Formats: sequence, C-alpha cells, structure tokens
Amino acid sequence: MATYPTDTHAGQGGRGGSRTVAGWHQSLPGRWVHHVLSALKGLPFLRRPEGRIFFIADLHFNHARIIHYCRRPYRSLAEMNRDLVRRWNSIVGPLDIVYCLGDFCMRGDPGHWIQSLAGRKVFIRGNHDSHLPGMRHHSVLSYRGRTFYLTHDPADVPGSWEGWVIHGHTHNNSMDIYPFINGGRRTINVSCECTGYAPVSLDFLLSLPLESVTRMETIASVPQKKISSPPARYF
Repeated sequence: MATYPTDTHAGQGGRGGSRTVAGWHQSLPGRWVHHVLSALKGLPFLRRPEGRIFFIADLHFNHARIIHYCRRPYRSLAEMNRDLVRRWNSIVGPLDIVYCLGDFCMRGDPGHWIQSLAGRKVFIRGNHDSHLPGMRHHSVLSYRGRTFYLTHDPADVPGSWEGWVIHGHTHNNSMDIYPFINGGRRTINVSCECTGYAPVSLDFLLSLPLESVTRMETIASVPQKKISSPPARYF
C-alpha cells in the first residue's frame, strides 16, 4: 500500500489530529476539488505554451558599413543595434526558437547580443561568424508535412535537394533572383532587409499558399500568384 504524507492540524479542544492526503481526496470536497483541477488542466490558458519557430539572417550587429551597403533606414550604428534588438524582442518570447541563418555579429563579443535577445537561438554559420554556441553549417527542419533546408548561402544547397530552402547571405542586393520568396526556385530569403528587420515566424510562412506564390518581394509585399487557366468548356 502506498504511503502518503499526512496533514497535521488542531481539532476541537486543541487536540492534534492527522489525516492522510489519500483520505482527503476520497472525501466529497476532495473529490470535487480534484474534478475541478482536472478540468482546468485542459483549458488553453493553463497549458504550458509551446515555443514558436522564427527565422532571420544577416543582422550584422556592430557593422556600421552595412547601413550603406544595404540601404538600411538607420542614421547610426547605435540606432541600428537598438532597433534590431527592439524589433526582435517585440515578437519573440522566452520559449520561442529563432534560427539565425548567418552573419549574426561582425565585431565585438556576440555574447552581449545573444543575452540581449529573447528566445532560444540556433546558429547557422555565415561567412562572417565565429565563436557562436552550437553553430552548424546547415539544418533540415520538418514541420506540418513540409521540410525546409536551412542554410546561410543558397549556393551551398545540395543539387539533389527538391524542397524549399530558407536562407540569408544575399541581403537585398539580388532581389531579382532572391526576393523574400521565389516560388520558381523554392527559396525564402530571410535576410533582415527582406523581413522588416525582425524574425519571421514559420507559422506566417505556412499561412501563405507557398505552392502558388511565384514571387513576394519583401514580407510587406503582396504575393504574386500563379495564374490558373480557366476550366475548359465543352459544347
């Protein structure tokens, strides 16, 4: 027989008494409380939230020249650094996972920025990265029936890969080939210039009709879709 902790309390006349927790659960009020707690566990607001998945690339913390190279809307390095942190933390929670697809920080200690940004980070190596925890060359992510190849440079994707690719590296400097979404190439460019300087969620990507999108310039653009032929009419 299992042993339960006891609850010692003072009864009438000041005499101490004890009852087992098991016995209390078997009483009418105990059974009612147990029933209520069991029901509450099923409510969405009491469930432990699952982390969402985000992507971003080419933040280039501490890189002043990137403002000019990629026409970023900032007047100074300090303004850029502050705004990138603010935008990230405005949408990413502590349980969320953010895949950083390369070129996270250019100068100084990346640990400062890692600590400043919310969520759990997974680092994909870019051509300017070093000393990032757990950094890997690429990753393959499967989610809700889709599989994505995550890499910094889209040129590094194996020729045998037939699925969608999520990448960085190209910034906003090859938008004819690598806009935010290129449906023909099945590429999604999450360089921060294409995502509004904030991580983009996987749920947002899957809310788009990816198989029918031919092109989407940036995350703020209206997706262009394939033109379907009208059904044939027979007389």
